[in-house]
Amino acid sequence: MDLDPAKRTPHALSLLPFAGAAALAWGAVIVGSSIDWTLYALAVALLALAGGLAAVRSRTRWSARYGGTLSSLVFLAAVAILRSSAGGINSGAAVVSLIPVFYTALYSQRRHELYVVLAGVTVFYLAPIILVGPPDYPHSQYRAAALTVAVSAIIGLATQRLVADVRDQAGEALSRERMLGRVNQVVHELINSSQARLDVCEAARSIGEATIAILYEPVPTTSTMRSTAIAGADADPIEISLLVPSAMGECVASRSAIVVSEDVEGELGGHELWEASGRPDSLLYEPLLRGSEPVGVLVVGWKDGVRVDGPRATVVALLAHEAAAMIARADTVSELTDMASSDPLTGLPNRRAWDARVYHALNAGQQFTIAMLDFDLFKEFNDTYGHPAGDRLLKETAALWRDQLRTGDLLARLGGEEFGLLLLDCSTDRATDVIERLRKLVYGNRTCSAGFAARRPGESAEAVIARADTALYEAKASGRDRVCMSA
Repeated sequence: MDLDPAKRTPHALSLLPFAGAAALAWGAVIVGSSIDWTLYALAVALLALAGGLAAVRSRTRWSARYGGTLSSLVFLAAVAILRSSAGGINSGAAVVSLIPVFYTALYSQRRHELYVVLAGVTVFYLAPIILVGPPDYPHSQYRAAALTVAVSAIIGLATQRLVADVRDQAGEALSRERMLGRVNQVVHELINSSQARLDVCEAARSIGEATIAILYEPVPTTSTMRSTAIAGADADPIEISLLVPSAMGECVASRSAIVVSEDVEGELGGHELWEASGRPDSLLYEPLLRGSEPVGVLVVGWKDGVRVDGPRATVVALLAHEAAAMIARADTVSELTDMASSDPLTGLPNRRAWDARVYHALNAGQQFTIAMLDFDLFKEFNDTYGHPAGDRLLKETAALWRDQLRTGDLLARLGGEEFGLLLLDCSTDRATDVIERLRKLVYGNRTCSAGFAARRPGESAEAVIARADTALYEAKASGRDRVCMSA
């Protein structure tokens, strides 16, 4: 993967060892040699050019891509001329030709650049023997040239591979650090999440750079796992039987992570879901454990041959570990919230939930109708048949009424035998029909009375409720078992 040129280019200080070795070579070759100063000066000029190309390597995209190879080849040309200026093969300058090999292996991630430099080293050794020949470059040097080129290739390729491994490890460590930071942030957000299951899946998909994440949880009293949240695809709930051999069953039974890279389409739940989730080619099944018991499985999928191990697997494992606790907490909070806003006898919303819903409709500017329903002679019924019979009357009638309402309407028990009904965007005729239908659906052939009022423009919730109450009293006063509308 190409990185930013500035990040690929060695720092100027890292060039000092190479510059020092070159300076030593240019100085040492003078000792005990008969120097052709014209060639020596040309070698110095090429050395300066090679150094300049290396120094400006990060200035432009072109120099970042080609400057390193070009500076290495110019350096080899400088060494070749230096060698000729000091008497050829006996000058001792040839060993400096290894410098470009080390330089390219250390600072280039492209294998072809190293091959070009190795080709340059080959030319450096063979060209003088072929073109100039003895006595300065005797044919006996072919053997030494072949060995030197071979050793240079081994050293260069091994060094480049080691540097690449170190870079990969450093990149993976950085990626893991960033992912763990995001996991820590997500875990803190999950504490107050109202949709912990979906948020866990979204976190696994986004942080792990996956295409899909699915949370499965066991269906009580069955051997089936059902999806309770999906991120990355729009799909209906999926059920997987643990009685049929599958990665899901293996994960639940072993309580350990399972990686799947074969028959991904079938393991995921079918061709349609596989297409919708971006055609992943690998899946990771990570169990959610509460103590030692599996309470779910987080399934995450990747495509394009992405490695499932490493930081991605770590992220999914951490999220799965935290998810078990977060989901349990969210369920507890939801249960407590329901208990605080529900009537324990009928299961209907209580007065607290009623008040909140009415004021929400008011603040949202919705048109609504409010009805008050009250059982006729309920105290006498209780005194005659006992409170258990009265409780059953309330419970069974509430169940009958609840089935008659639209989604969005609200039926609540306000206290005793009194119920409130909130109808949204409902005409007077429609409201009358609904309330009459409820009046006729009282358990045990008992009767009830009702009064209702449609909200007027600018009217407060209290005023609408008061008018509905007045209409209810009117229905009671006029003989009971009837519906009255507020004037």
